[in-house]
Amino acid sequence: MATVMVVCARCTLANLGSQRFCSACGLPLGAALADSGAGSEALEPYEVPEPADPDIQRVIHEFVTRAGFERTPSRVGWRLTVPMDLDRRQAVYVGPGGTDAERRPLMVLVSICGPANDRDLRSLLKLNARMTDGHFAIRVLRGEEYFVVIENIPVNVVPQCDAPNVVRRIAQTADGLEDRLSRGRDLY
Repeated sequence: MATVMVVCARCTLANLGSQRFCSACGLPLGAALADSGAGSEALEPYEVPEPADPDIQRVIHEFVTRAGFERTPSRVGWRLTVPMDLDRRQAVYVGPGGTDAERRPLMVLVSICGPANDRDLRSLLKLNARMTDGHFAIRVLRGEEYFVVIENIPVNVVPQCDAPNVVRRIAQTADGLEDRLSRGRDLY
């Protein structure tokens, strides 16, 4: 008689079909799936900019155009698809990011790595201390916590940014963690 195995959507460990919870991360088996469509919520609700703020949507559109990657509209911003090595692709979402502590409007870049797990939290916090472009964070997307790479850029400096390199570095960082978390799958 064949043994039925169920792969955990969060950590991808194969578990016996008779188990109710993943033996590695504790996620209820079958309760949540790694959701490749979670990116539709990557640009979470943001604060409406003040009327005196620069035309944020215009600045973001110009940045996305300069980046030069395949782009499609996504809720309040754009989804850029960045080609990676080994025929992988990584989505980077670009849109308004509310305001910072000084009330300056922000543009945000977000790229999804995979479902969050306790096992990798400390490692990612240590990596954040050395990162120069973006940082690791957790975002709730479709009711699940996901590791993401995120970068907030004040809108007034966006025109001076090297758009292709900023987007590519965010994508490379996110894809590297996605590759590790998903054991080689290319979901985001």
